[in-house]
Amino acid sequence: PAAAPSDQQRSLIAVLQSDAPPERKALACKRLAVVGTKDAVPALAALLADETLACYARYGLETIADPAADDALREALSRLQGARLAGVINSIGVRRDAKAVDGLVKALGDKDADVASAAAIALGHIANPAAAESLLKALPTAPAALRPVVAEACLMCAEQRLREGKRDEAAAIAEAVLKANVSKQVDVAAIRVSVLARQLAGLPQLVEGLRTPQDKARFGLALRLIREMPGPELTQVLIAELQKAPPEVQTLLIPAAFIL
Repeated sequence: PAAAPSDQQRSLIAVLQSDAPPERKALACKRLAVVGTKDAVPALAALLADETLACYARYGLETIADPAADDALREALSRLQGARLAGVINSIGVRRDAKAVDGLVKALGDKDADVASAAAIALGHIANPAAAESLLKALPTAPAALRPVVAEACLMCAEQRLREGKRDEAAAIAEAVLKANVSKQVDVAAIRVSVLARQLAGLPQLVEGLRTPQDKARFGLALRLIREMPGPELTQVLIAELQKAPPEVQTLLIPAAFIL
């Protein structure tokens, strides 16, 4: 008969605390991701600095619902460096631990580009007001290599505001990203959020994309937005554009009109 989960956990913790080979400890970490509770947190946290087992320990911690797992990951922020620190930050992002925002903001300034990038994305996953404010503050002054990641994280926050129905906040974040002039790819993503957030007020941006078929990224975004925000106002806009558009553009707009 299979052992009870509590018995399994005790056996697995014992493996982690023994001289068992790394491959056996790795399997124990993976199993603790399924049966682990608060009691497994100390044994897993002890491996976060281990070059071989850190990723397995994080895997175990990420799925333990108890806040003790968040506490352990936050504590590790102050004692790890490099790849191990970046990994812990990734796990904090997976868990969306709002209490970690201050530590993540500090990590945004880390000299290790991987650590700073991981911190930005983790803040984007958390996406609460404090995380969004920190990212927007960092966006204009972030190093050139980090700025696209910070912009992406800002847009993650904007998407969260859209899901919450806070359209004005989402639009404001998107506009800040556009002003940062990071890259064409980021601008296109920001325009999408801006249009969806502003709805009718955002239609001119959509129309501008429809009128620039030579800009494949903007034109493709406009076609996608037609599918994301159908409505009578957009239908009228699309009909008007069909009458003005060259034949090669009409061919692409007509299927969108039928969707509406």
